[in-house]
Amino acid sequence: MAVDHRVSEISSSRPRLRRDVRTHYQEYRGEPSYIIEDTSKGRFFHVGFPEHQFIQSFDGRTTISEALARNAATQGEDALTEAQGDQLLRWLIDNDLLESETSGQGERRRDRQTKNRERQEKAKNPVAKVMFFKIPLGCPDRLLSRVEPWVGWVFGVPGLLLWLMLVAYTLVQFAPEWDRFTAATGQVIASGSWIRIALIYTVLKVLHEFGHGLATKKFGGTVPDWGVQLLAFITPLAFVDASASWKFPSKWRRIIVSAAGMYVEIAIACVCLLGWLHTDSGVLNTSLHSAVVAATFVTLLFNANPLMRFDGYYILLDYLGIPNLGTKGQQFLKWAGKRVFLGMSDLPMPPSVRQHPVAVPLYGVLAALWKIVIWIGIMVLVSLLFKGAGLVIAIASVGVMLVTSVVKFFNFLFKSGSGPSLSKALPRIAVFLLALGAILFLIPINPTGKAVAVVEYADRERMRASVRGLVTEVLVEEGQEIKKGDLLVEMSNPDEQSEYDKMLLELRTARIRARSYYQVENLPAYQAEIETILGLERKVAESKAILSGLKIVAPVDGQVVGRDLESLPGKWVGIGDEILSVVPNEKMDLLISFRQDDIDDLAGQKDRDIRVRLRGRTRDLEGVIDRIESRATRALPHEVMASPNGGPLALRTSSDPVAERDREIAGGGGAYDLDLDYFSGLGQQGQSRELARARFAGRAIITSEGVRELREGEWGYVSFANAEKEVLGKWLFQEVSGYVRDKIEQARAASAS
Repeated sequence: MAVDHRVSEISSSRPRLRRDVRTHYQEYRGEPSYIIEDTSKGRFFHVGFPEHQFIQSFDGRTTISEALARNAATQGEDALTEAQGDQLLRWLIDNDLLESETSGQGERRRDRQTKNRERQEKAKNPVAKVMFFKIPLGCPDRLLSRVEPWVGWVFGVPGLLLWLMLVAYTLVQFAPEWDRFTAATGQVIASGSWIRIALIYTVLKVLHEFGHGLATKKFGGTVPDWGVQLLAFITPLAFVDASASWKFPSKWRRIIVSAAGMYVEIAIACVCLLGWLHTDSGVLNTSLHSAVVAATFVTLLFNANPLMRFDGYYILLDYLGIPNLGTKGQQFLKWAGKRVFLGMSDLPMPPSVRQHPVAVPLYGVLAALWKIVIWIGIMVLVSLLFKGAGLVIAIASVGVMLVTSVVKFFNFLFKSGSGPSLSKALPRIAVFLLALGAILFLIPINPTGKAVAVVEYADRERMRASVRGLVTEVLVEEGQEIKKGDLLVEMSNPDEQSEYDKMLLELRTARIRARSYYQVENLPAYQAEIETILGLERKVAESKAILSGLKIVAPVDGQVVGRDLESLPGKWVGIGDEILSVVPNEKMDLLISFRQDDIDDLAGQKDRDIRVRLRGRTRDLEGVIDRIESRATRALPHEVMASPNGGPLALRTSSDPVAERDREIAGGGGAYDLDLDYFSGLGQQGQSRELARARFAGRAIITSEGVRELREGEWGYVSFANAEKEVLGKWLFQEVSGYVRDKIEQARAASAS
C-alpha cells in the first residue's frame, strides 16, 4: 500500500521547492511580501515575509523542524507556529509546488493534476460554460517583443504627456458639439448597424488587449497566451494573459498594465472623435461615432468597473493593497450566510475580514449585487437572439443554474460531519422563506408608474422668421415677461435692403421723368412712365413688408421661451425658422406618453387624477388627465423624452418618414398643437427616428397652485393616484410571463414570415 505524503509524519521530512518555482519581492501595505510564481503552469501566489523565509528553507536537506527553528530565530514575534508551518506545507503540496524523493511522486503529481482539473470542471458553473467560452489564438510574446521597442514609449512619461494633451485638445474641440453628438447616439442602437458595431467593437477590444500585452512586455514580463472569449455566443471579448505583471515589485507598474487597455481605447476614442467632428454625415461619420461610444461608455461600464474582474478590479486591488479582494468578499458572504441563515455561529470569521473589516464586506455585497444585475442583462440579451432559440437557451440556462445551486445547497445542508446543525438551520430557513413569501404576496404596490410626462404650454405663439436674415440683436431673455407690441428680435438682410434702396431710387427717378414728360406735354411717354411708377410702387411696398419682418414683436402679453437665445446674434435664419415663442402666463399642461400595457389599467379607474414628480424638484404636481389618444404611435412625442437627449424612451432609426398624423397623435392631438415639426425633434432628424415600441399620447391639466416657476421641457414620471394596487409577487409573475409570451409571439411571427 502506497504512503500518502499528505498524512505522513512531516517533522522529519526534507521537502524541496520545485526548481521551476520563482519568488519575487513586493511590498504589501508597506510591509515586505513575496509573489510565488509557478512558471510551468503560469500561476501566482502571494505570501508574507515569514512564510517566504520558511519556504526558502526547503532545499531537500533541511527538515521541517530545522526550518521552523530557523524561522523562529529570524522572525521573532512574526515566526510561524508548528501548526502554521504544517498548514503551509500542506498548501504547498496541494498546489504541487514541492518535489519529493519518494518513488511515485511523478505519478501522484499527474494524478493530482487530473483530479484537480476534473474537480474544477465539475465546480464550474454550467451556465458560465455556455455563455462564456474561450478560443485561444496562440502565444503573442514574439510579436510583442518586436513591436515593443517601437511603441512601448507610449506607456512612459512622454507617452503620458502626449496622451494628456490629446485628451485636453479633444475635450476643448468637442464641448460645443455635445448636443449634436448625443442627438446622433440613437444611430448606435439601430438594428441595421449592428454588424458594423460588432466589427468596430472587436477591433477596439483587440487593441485594448494588445495594450495590456505591450505594457507587460515593456516592464519585463512575458505574455504566453491570448485569444477571444465569446459572450452570449455573439459578443467577442478579447483576452490576453498579462498575469506576469503580478510579480512586478512596483504596484504602479502593475496599475499601468491594468490600465493600459483603457489608456489605449481613450486615445483611440479621441482620434475618432476628432474625425467625427471633421467629417460629414455618412457611413464613416456614423462609424466614428459608434467607435467613440464603444471606447468610452462601454469601457467605463465594464473595464473600469471594479465590481467586475476586469481592469478596474486589479487597479483597485493594487491601490488598496488587498490581494484577491473578490475571493475574500465571497468568503465573507459565505461566512455571513452560514451564520445568519444556517445558524453556524461557531464558524470562525475569515482572517481577511478581521484584517479589513470595511473593505472586504462592502466589496463582497456590492460585487454580488452587480453580478445579479449582469446576469439578468445577459439573460435578456440571450432571449433577444436567434428568434425563439435565444429565449429557450435563456430559460434553460436559468433553470440549470437554479437547479445546480439548490442541489449544492442541500448537499451542504445534509452533509454529515462538517455540515450545519439541522435543528438550528431548518427554523432559520423557514423564517427566511416565510419572510420572502410575505414580501411577495402580502405587500401591495402601485406598478403603473411607467408614463412619462413633459411640461408644455397649452397656447404658444411661435415667432418665426418671415424673411431670411442675420440676427443682429436679441432684446429679451428666457423667461422674461413682455407686453404685446414689445420688440423682441432685430435682424438684417443686406441684399433685401439693397434691393429696396435700389427700387426707391428707381421710383424717384421715374417720378422725375414723368414730371418732365408732363411739362413738355408728351402724353404717351407720360402715361407709360405712370405705369412704370405704379409697378415700382407695388414692388417697394412688397419689399417694405418683407423688411418689416426683420423686426420680431410680441403678439400677446406673456413670457419668452427659447433655446440659447444668447447665441442667436450673428446667425442666419431661414424663412420659417423658429426663433422664440411667447406663451401666456399660467397656461401650462402636461404631454404624457403611456405604455400600451398601462392603458387597460387606466381605463378601469373611476377618475383620472395623477401625481407627477419632475426631475430635480422635490414637490409633486397634481393633475387630471384631460384626454388620451385612441391609437398608439411610434412617433416621438417630445424631443426631451428621447434617450439620446437624456430621456427614458429608447429610439430606433427608420427609413420611412413619420407620417404627419402620427406625429400629431404623439403630440397629444392637433387641437393643441398645429406645429407638428415641434414634436418630431429638430429639422428632418426626427423623421428618421422613431420609438422602439409604440406608445399612447395624452394630455393632462395641472391642478397644483404656483406653477409659474415651471419651465417648458421639464419632464418626470406619472403615478396614477387611484390605480388598483397589486401584490409584488403577482406583478413580477405577470411581467415575466408577459415578457416570455411577447418573445414567443415575436418568434412565431418571424418564423411565419
